[in-house]
Amino acid sequence: MPVTEFAILPLEHPLTENSTIPSPLLQKLRTARTVLENASKYKFHYFQQIETPSIIYIIGKWDSPQSHYAFLPSPENQELLQLLKEDVYVEERNGQKMQMWHLNEDVFEVPSGTEWPFAARVISCDRHFIPKDKKSGFVEKFNDVRGLLEDYTKPYGVVGGWRIEKEDVETEEWVLFSGFESVDNHMEFAKTEGFTKYREILGFVSGFELKHLRAVEGL
Repeated sequence: MPVTEFAILPLEHPLTENSTIPSPLLQKLRTARTVLENASKYKFHYFQQIETPSIIYIIGKWDSPQSHYAFLPSPENQELLQLLKEDVYVEERNGQKMQMWHLNEDVFEVPSGTEWPFAARVISCDRHFIPKDKKSGFVEKFNDVRGLLEDYTKPYGVVGGWRIEKEDVETEEWVLFSGFESVDNHMEFAKTEGFTKYREILGFVSGFELKHLRAVEGL
């Protein structure tokens, strides 16, 4: 089964909340998308973080992590790195750096009877950090309460996957994507009756990161 590539690219030049990505960079990103899609044979999508607009997310698909790793040293990928070297910083700076890893699920698969969450105006990206010994409990609890979130996000479905390349062998990471009409619409979920039970999943996590994304204009 294909895996999902999840990449986070901090831009060298900060963008304000209402600013758009400059046209020269958009063209470079289009070029990068074409190269990635030709190599993987799957579609790739770009998103911009709402909280920090100068962070770009790339979400795509490969047959396996190995097929992606085989592409990385290729001349085509090296040309992409050269193309973007003045726009994206690789080394850690201000607590941020370029990241790339894979999820064990294909998040391009749309749950039956729903719409793809990445087609929504706002997409939540929830990263759950779970102690290894609590993974099975988390899975059981999440499956128990998942419907509460899905009922709220309708018509958009909920998709997610486990991070394959771990930073800490004792910690698992579950990444969840869901679609909303706005950030406020997402925040209102915390005021619903169903959220009281849904938040029981937090009893199994050691950390949590929530960011909101939107599709990059012009791509």
